[in-house]
Amino acid sequence: MRFLEELRNLDLTLLFLLLVIQGFGLVAIFSASYDGGTSLLFKKQLIYVLLGWVIIVGVSYERVRSLLDYSLYIYLLVLFLLILVLVYGREVYGAKRWLGLGIFNIQPSELMKPALILLTAHVLSHVRSWRDREVLLLLFAYTTAALITLKQPDLGTTVSYFVPLLAMLFIRGVPVRYFVYTIFVGLISTPLVWQFLKEYQKKRILAIIDPYSDYLGSGYQIIQSVIAVGSGGLTGKGFLQGTQAHLMFLPEKHTDFIFSVIAEEFGFLGASFLVLLLMFFLLKIFLYLLTPLSLGERLVVTGIFSLLLFQSSVNILMAVGMFPVVGIPLPFVSFGGSAMITFSFMVGILLSIYKEYSKESLLLASLSRKP
Repeated sequence: MRFLEELRNLDLTLLFLLLVIQGFGLVAIFSASYDGGTSLLFKKQLIYVLLGWVIIVGVSYERVRSLLDYSLYIYLLVLFLLILVLVYGREVYGAKRWLGLGIFNIQPSELMKPALILLTAHVLSHVRSWRDREVLLLLFAYTTAALITLKQPDLGTTVSYFVPLLAMLFIRGVPVRYFVYTIFVGLISTPLVWQFLKEYQKKRILAIIDPYSDYLGSGYQIIQSVIAVGSGGLTGKGFLQGTQAHLMFLPEKHTDFIFSVIAEEFGFLGASFLVLLLMFFLLKIFLYLLTPLSLGERLVVTGIFSLLLFQSSVNILMAVGMFPVVGIPLPFVSFGGSAMITFSFMVGILLSIYKEYSKESLLLASLSRKP
């Protein structure tokens, strides 16, 4: 009975939106991996989704304050896994990002995202001065994780580490002028950064300007994705009828370009419906910031919201040819166990915050009714 009472305290609207988004993803992955029957990829993704819901419910029972207190240990554990990748990692397409665990591969760089968010929230909620040694610890934590991830190499994930950091610093009260300075320094240092990029990374960036200049190389993925999105028209070609995906023109159709599969088979209306679901999901999270949360909780919500917004925006823009191909999955839709576990863990944290706020609100309401 107590278990059912706890479930009623969860944010059911957020969970319903999540369920529909995941359902959309499962349908798309079934189609993208269809080989005359139910594919192994679809079965795996279904298991990942179910595992994700177990994680969501389990984490929702954990107090966020406890997670923040153990954030350094969580970070160190994930960092250890990240280092193991360099030694024992499984290489795919020239990138060493996964640890093989039998039938399951884990990507520690995905797990590093919530680890950094929790650590940042814990540090920023306790520092009194930007000269405190805890700030140096945080800088070291980000630098170490970023350098190891770049070594894999994985530029997209590395960049995604810093998006929540900037949002959380803004919420913490860092003056806007410092963000302006950072943007200015970033712009003037672009030529220097360009020299450190690998050749294929440079080609992917240049492909946005003119993908047809390297049709069979760096521009191929963008061109095929744009063709898939455009050929869907208003209502799409129909379920399992996408030619770009099923005739093997569209690469990474079940991961990075899953949105292209949706747009081709369900058209502008189907793709727009998914975008609206993601927008409402993000809006529901944003509304948490309008409630009286503690500083640590507010920072955690900000970090999760900014990361989900960033990844959703980049993946969709990538699919329509407006952003370089950087290998960032669409949250809860793209195939991948590590990403599903990571984002499910984040949703569990959000639900834990929601439960705490709901209990406090009910308690205050009951006290106010007493004479």
